[in-house]
Amino acid sequence: MTKDEISFWLEIGKLVGSISTPIVVTVLGVLLLRRIEAVKAGIAKQSEFHRKWAEQFFECCQEFMQAIERDLALLTVIAGLKDPNDDFGTELQKEVSRLNSTLSELELRIRRSVVFAPIAGGSVTNSAGECIALVGKLLSSRAGNLDQIIGKMNEFNVASRRAHAEMLGVGI
Repeated sequence: MTKDEISFWLEIGKLVGSISTPIVVTVLGVLLLRRIEAVKAGIAKQSEFHRKWAEQFFECCQEFMQAIERDLALLTVIAGLKDPNDDFGTELQKEVSRLNSTLSELELRIRRSVVFAPIAGGSVTNSAGECIALVGKLLSSRAGNLDQIIGKMNEFNVASRRAHAEMLGVGI
Protein backbone atom coordinates (compact mmCIF):
# COMPACT_ATOMS: atom_id res chain seq x y z
CA MET A 1 0.00 0.00 0.00
CA THR A 2 1.32 3.37 -0.93
CA LYS A 3 1.67 6.36 1.25
CA ASP A 4 -1.22 8.07 -0.53
CA GLU A 5 -3.50 5.09 0.00
CA ILE A 6 -2.63 4.95 3.69
CA SER A 7 -3.26 8.65 3.97
CA PHE A 8 -6.56 8.25 2.15
CA TRP A 9 -7.71 5.49 4.54
CA LEU A 10 -6.59 7.50 7.55
CA GLU A 11 -8.67 10.43 6.32
CA ILE A 12 -11.67 8.12 5.81
CA GLY A 13 -11.14 6.78 9.36
CA LYS A 14 -11.02 10.31 10.76
CA LEU A 15 -14.16 11.23 8.83
CA VAL A 16 -16.03 8.13 10.04
CA GLY A 17 -14.84 8.81 13.60
CA SER A 18 -15.89 12.45 13.49
CA ILE A 19 -19.32 11.49 12.16
CA SER A 20 -19.93 8.48 14.43
CA THR A 21 -18.81 10.12 17.71
CA PRO A 22 -21.74 12.55 17.95
CA ILE A 23 -24.16 9.78 16.95
CA VAL A 24 -22.82 7.43 19.64
CA VAL A 25 -22.88 10.22 22.24
CA THR A 26 -26.47 11.12 21.25
CA VAL A 27 -27.65 7.49 21.47
CA LEU A 28 -25.98 7.03 24.87
CA GLY A 29 -27.46 10.32 26.08
CA VAL A 30 -30.96 9.33 24.99
CA LEU A 31 -30.62 5.94 26.70
CA LEU A 32 -29.33 7.58 29.88
CA LEU A 33 -32.18 10.12 29.89
CA ARG A 34 -34.75 7.36 29.45
CA ARG A 35 -33.27 5.48 32.40
CA ILE A 36 -33.26 8.62 34.55
CA GLU A 37 -36.89 9.35 33.67
CA ALA A 38 -37.87 5.77 34.55
CA VAL A 39 -36.16 6.08 37.94
CA LYS A 40 -37.83 9.45 38.54
CA ALA A 41 -41.24 7.98 37.67
CA GLY A 42 -40.67 5.10 40.09
CA ILE A 43 -39.70 7.49 42.87
CA ALA A 44 -42.74 9.66 42.15
CA LYS A 45 -45.06 6.64 42.38
CA GLN A 46 -43.48 5.58 45.67
CA SER A 47 -43.73 9.12 47.01
CA GLU A 48 -47.38 9.35 45.96
CA PHE A 49 -48.10 6.10 47.78
CA HIS A 50 -46.56 7.39 51.02
CA ARG A 51 -48.24 10.77 50.65
CA LYS A 52 -51.68 9.16 50.31
CA TRP A 53 -51.14 6.94 53.35
CA ALA A 54 -49.87 9.91 55.36
CA GLU A 55 -52.91 11.94 54.33
CA GLN A 56 -55.31 9.18 55.38
CA PHE A 57 -53.43 8.76 58.66
CA PHE A 58 -53.66 12.50 59.36
CA GLU A 59 -57.40 12.54 58.68
CA CYS A 60 -57.93 9.50 60.90
CA CYS A 61 -55.99 11.13 63.75
CA GLN A 62 -58.10 14.27 63.40
CA GLU A 63 -61.32 12.22 63.53
CA PHE A 64 -59.99 10.38 66.58
CA MET A 65 -59.27 13.63 68.43
CA GLN A 66 -62.68 15.07 67.51
CA ALA A 67 -64.45 11.92 68.73
CA ILE A 68 -62.61 12.04 72.06
CA GLU A 69 -63.40 15.73 72.45
CA ARG A 70 -67.07 15.10 71.73
CA ASP A 71 -67.11 12.11 74.09
CA LEU A 72 -65.57 14.17 76.91
CA ALA A 73 -68.00 17.02 76.32
CA LEU A 74 -70.98 14.65 76.43
CA LEU A 75 -69.74 12.95 79.58
CA THR A 76 -69.28 16.34 81.22
CA VAL A 77 -72.83 17.34 80.31
CA ILE A 78 -74.21 14.00 81.52
CA ALA A 79 -72.35 14.36 84.82
CA GLY A 80 -73.95 17.76 85.33
CA LEU A 81 -77.52 16.60 84.69
CA LYS A 82 -79.94 16.36 87.58
CA ASP A 83 -81.41 13.20 86.09
CA PRO A 84 -79.01 11.54 83.62
CA ASN A 85 -81.65 8.88 82.93
CA ASP A 86 -84.32 11.24 81.57
CA ASP A 87 -84.94 11.44 77.82
CA PHE A 88 -82.18 13.98 77.21
CA GLY A 89 -79.66 12.09 79.35
CA THR A 90 -80.55 8.81 77.66
CA GLU A 91 -80.06 10.41 74.24
CA LEU A 92 -76.64 11.70 75.29
CA GLN A 93 -75.69 8.27 76.68
CA LYS A 94 -76.62 6.65 73.36
CA GLU A 95 -74.39 9.10 71.55
CA VAL A 96 -71.56 8.30 73.97
CA SER A 97 -72.01 4.60 73.18
CA ARG A 98 -71.87 5.31 69.44
CA LEU A 99 -68.78 7.46 69.92
CA ASN A 100 -67.03 4.71 71.86
CA SER A 101 -67.48 2.26 69.00
CA THR A 102 -66.27 4.97 66.61
CA LEU A 103 -63.21 5.50 68.81
CA SER A 104 -62.42 1.79 68.69
CA GLU A 105 -62.73 1.78 64.91
CA LEU A 106 -60.49 4.83 64.58
CA GLU A 107 -57.91 3.31 66.92
CA LEU A 108 -57.79 0.20 64.72
CA ARG A 109 -57.38 2.37 61.62
CA ILE A 110 -54.54 4.26 63.30
CA ARG A 111 -52.83 1.01 64.30
CA ARG A 112 -53.11 -0.19 60.70
CA SER A 113 -51.75 3.07 59.30
CA VAL A 114 -48.65 3.43 61.47
CA VAL A 115 -46.99 0.53 59.68
CA PHE A 116 -45.40 3.21 57.47
CA ALA A 117 -43.94 4.96 60.53
CA PRO A 118 -41.91 2.19 62.18
CA ILE A 119 -40.02 4.59 64.45
CA ALA A 120 -42.80 6.88 65.71
CA GLY A 121 -45.77 4.59 65.13
CA GLY A 122 -45.55 2.73 68.43
CA SER A 123 -45.97 5.86 70.50
CA VAL A 124 -49.03 6.84 68.44
CA THR A 125 -50.64 3.46 69.05
CA ASN A 126 -49.80 3.55 72.76
CA SER A 127 -51.09 7.06 73.34
CA ALA A 128 -54.30 6.33 71.39
CA GLY A 129 -54.89 3.25 73.54
CA GLU A 130 -54.21 5.22 76.71
CA CYS A 131 -56.67 7.92 75.64
CA ILE A 132 -59.37 5.33 75.07
CA ALA A 133 -58.59 3.59 78.38
CA LEU A 134 -58.82 6.86 80.31
CA VAL A 135 -62.08 7.83 78.62
CA GLY A 136 -63.43 4.33 79.32
CA LYS A 137 -62.45 4.67 82.97
CA LEU A 138 -64.19 8.04 83.11
CA LEU A 139 -67.29 6.50 81.53
CA SER A 140 -67.43 3.46 83.80
CA SER A 141 -66.69 5.18 87.10
CA ARG A 142 -68.18 8.59 86.30
CA ALA A 143 -65.01 9.98 87.86
CA GLY A 144 -61.71 10.85 86.34
CA ASN A 145 -59.18 13.53 85.70
CA LEU A 146 -59.88 15.53 82.54
CA ASP A 147 -56.43 17.13 82.71
CA GLN A 148 -54.85 13.67 82.60
CA ILE A 149 -56.93 12.77 79.54
CA ILE A 150 -56.06 16.06 77.84
CA GLY A 151 -52.39 15.40 78.61
CA LYS A 152 -52.65 12.01 76.87
CA MET A 153 -54.44 13.68 73.96
CA ASN A 154 -51.51 16.09 73.67
CA GLU A 155 -49.07 13.17 73.72
CA PHE A 156 -51.12 11.56 70.96
CA ASN A 157 -50.97 14.76 68.88
CA VAL A 158 -47.19 15.06 69.23
CA ALA A 159 -46.67 11.38 68.43
CA SER A 160 -49.01 11.49 65.43
CA ARG A 161 -47.22 14.56 64.09
CA ARG A 162 -43.90 12.70 64.27
CA ALA A 163 -45.39 9.61 62.62
CA HIS A 164 -46.92 11.72 59.86
CA ALA A 165 -43.57 13.37 59.18
CA GLU A 166 -41.89 9.96 59.15
CA MET A 167 -44.44 8.70 56.61
CA LEU A 168 -43.65 11.65 54.37
CA GLY A 169 -39.91 11.28 54.87
CA VAL A 170 -39.69 14.72 56.43
CA GLY A 171 -37.46 15.12 59.48
CA ILE A 172 -38.86 16.82 62.56
